Amino acid sequence: MDFISPEVKRQMQQNQANRQIEINASKMQLDSSAEQVAYYLYEEIRDYQNKLPDTEDVAMSIVQFNQSITIFVKEIGCIGYNLVCFHGEDTSGKPLELIQHVQQLNFLLMVVQIPALR
Repeated sequence: MDFISPEVKRQMQQNQANRQIEINASKMQLDSSAEQVAYYLYEEIRDYQNKLPDTEDVAMSIVQFNQSITIFVKEIGCIGYNLVCFHGEDTSGKPLELIQHVQQLNFLLMVVQIPALR
């Protein structure tokens, strides 16, 4: 008959819990690649847009250094493992490209009226 002491059982359970933490951390790191983040953001913007009437559009507001920029995002991509690129235009139609590190992403999705000239 195999007998495992309570201390050994406890240590085995702790080892299993520690291994699960490592597995979860690895998965989180894989899901934080620029490619995955860009995909998740694209899906979020698309789902948000699908809830709006045809007269409204989703815009992204970036606030930095006491300045606010509104971007109509047309494409989202990535550079390498950790940079996410947003391609679009500002409210006057000028082309914009925003490149941010995956750990620095912080923006507001907002609803705006579609400009008449767009």
